[in-house]
Amino acid sequence: MAKGYWINHVEKILDPERFSRYVKKWEALVESGEAKTIVLGKVARTQIGATKMHSAVVVEFETFEKAISFKNDPKYLDALAELGDDETEVVIRTSCVVSE
Repeated sequence: MAKGYWINHVEKILDPERFSRYVKKWEALVESGEAKTIVLGKVARTQIGATKMHSAVVVEFETFEKAISFKNDPKYLDALAELGDDETEVVIRTSCVVSE
């Protein structure tokens, strides 16, 4: 069965306090085995594109199906709630799901 991955780019963090609360809950999900962080760090250089990215993360899931469905998992929704009704007030980011 193919693994699934989230590839996320953070362009800008607008509300560091709220974003930090989201990250703490996300890290708890990773520690519980819900997903595995493969790469996490500041972007050294944006090679293609007009926007300089702040940071990037690649997250691995056991299956592609889990990567697709995890956005609606109650545990993830609890973490996501830390960003409020409009996450663009907290963080500007992109998120993609990729199959192995």
